[in-house]
Amino acid sequence: MPMHDKAADYRRQAQETRAVAKWLSLNDDRQRLLDDANRLEALAETEERQGDSLVLTPQSHEDTLFKRAEAAIAEASRLREARRQIQMRTAQQLERMQQIERELDPLFLHPYWELGIVRAIRAQAGNQSP
Repeated sequence: MPMHDKAADYRRQAQETRAVAKWLSLNDDRQRLLDDANRLEALAETEERQGDSLVLTPQSHEDTLFKRAEAAIAEASRLREARRQIQMRTAQQLERMQQIERELDPLFLHPYWELGIVRAIRAQAGNQSP
C-alpha cells in the first residue's frame, strides 16, 4: 500500500473514531477514543513524512500500529452498537413504566381494599366510552 494511501486511511479512521466519541456519554470511553484518534492522526503524519523523505521503516512496526488502529475502530463500532441497544432497551422500559403509571395513578387515590371495585368501575367506563 503506498504511503499516502495509508495516511489517508489513518485519517479516515481517526475521523470515524472522533465521530463515535462525540456520541459516547461515558467520559472514559470518549477520552480513550479521542486518544486513539490522535494516535491515528500521528500515524498519518508519520506516513506522509516518510513518503516525502523516502525513509523506510520495518514493516512489522507498521503492522502492529495498524492492527492497534483497527482494534480501536472495531471497539468503537462495538461500543456504538452496545449504546444503540441500551438506548432501545431503555426506551422500551420507560414506555412500559409510563404505561404502568397510567394504569396505577387512578387506583392510588383509594384504599387497597377498594381497588377491586375501582378496577371494575374503570373497566365498565372503558367499555361504555365510544
